[in-house]
Amino acid sequence: MESYIIEDIIRLTGDAKSRAFWEKAVRILGENIVAEEFSELKYQMQTKNVHEPRKYLTALLKKRIKARETEKGKQPHPAVPEKLKTYFKENQLALFTGLSLPAAGGRAEKREMEIPYSKETIPWATFISANFFTLSTNKAKSDVVQAKFKTMDGEVTVIPMLRGRVKPKGEERGILTVEHGRILAAIKNIWVSQKTPQYVYSDTGVIGCFCLVSIRELARLLGLTDFGGQQLVQLTDKVFDLRNRSYYLDWASLGFKNAINRGFSLLEKVELAEGTRRGQMQTVLKVEFSPQLSSWLVNRNVVSRPKELAHIRSELGFLLRLYLEPILFSLNGAVYSKSLRELIDVLALPAAGWHKQRDERRHVFQKAIKSMGTQRTTDGRQIILGIEEGLTDWILTARLESVALLTKSS
Repeated sequence: MESYIIEDIIRLTGDAKSRAFWEKAVRILGENIVAEEFSELKYQMQTKNVHEPRKYLTALLKKRIKARETEKGKQPHPAVPEKLKTYFKENQLALFTGLSLPAAGGRAEKREMEIPYSKETIPWATFISANFFTLSTNKAKSDVVQAKFKTMDGEVTVIPMLRGRVKPKGEERGILTVEHGRILAAIKNIWVSQKTPQYVYSDTGVIGCFCLVSIRELARLLGLTDFGGQQLVQLTDKVFDLRNRSYYLDWASLGFKNAINRGFSLLEKVELAEGTRRGQMQTVLKVEFSPQLSSWLVNRNVVSRPKELAHIRSELGFLLRLYLEPILFSLNGAVYSKSLRELIDVLALPAAGWHKQRDERRHVFQKAIKSMGTQRTTDGRQIILGIEEGLTDWILTARLESVALLTKSS
């Protein structure tokens, strides 16, 4: 875990052997609190009250960690807001069961959801976090990220997730980018607009959600107003990428007995049909979501996002929206904050020179926030974003507009 405050501590104390403890302190307390205690150490050294910096700082941080753990033990898990009841799984076991390997069998019966989603929304499956997509600047064909998933009991499960391979040492297929994420969002909206069609297999109950996707309609949903033949070909290729590029979850590393690791894709099938109509080539795809993704959609394990999600042009802005929205719903108007260095790590951004420059970090995140424009949730509340100066880094702050303010303005 890279942290600049840790490097400062090691330089001052001369104690590189305690790096593991410094990292633990940052992980539990956060960089701001560690920085506060580090500042206290430097002050005491200036006043000649401290002669063993390592021991003094260790004592300060251990006291803070103990207080944090005591406080955590006393607090009950916060109640999950009603609209997030289907977002969070009850516990780790339920989280994993949702990604079990189903087998289709028997006669396929076509159905629709009894209570469909609003056509103005994109039902975004809970399991697909910001970690599923990378920036276009990432030239790697595969990598490993630590994907985080929160359950209703308050536990956060961290699962090593291999992106771009169906299994370790398998063929590198490429990592899905933010553009693929935007395309997936638009396809989900098309599925909703077609009244959520699905196949249910009689023998096993396995569900496969599907829709027919006109490539030209898909381009319009992505906010493209001027597109030619080659752009439509590239867009078609990217839909097939959603079928061909894979993920692998290393569940066994979590220590569960008899755990079975999973390799999967987001789409089960993509079929193409095209022909000339009125002198113009028309391409239509039949897209079927994977059984795992279909199950999440039908069981409403989703956060409903506005269909404008697919219009966010900033790649970093898109990842921020995916990451922040469920957190802000759970905070229900309270402010969320995180240092920009921590966000770079949480979003698994590919290495770049600006990561190490404090003011460059602020510039890049400010540019992303500006390009996002006014972002609203499906219930009309504005997502209010800002960047403030912290002790050792710039801090991103985010909150939802209050319901009272929304009612007053309307």
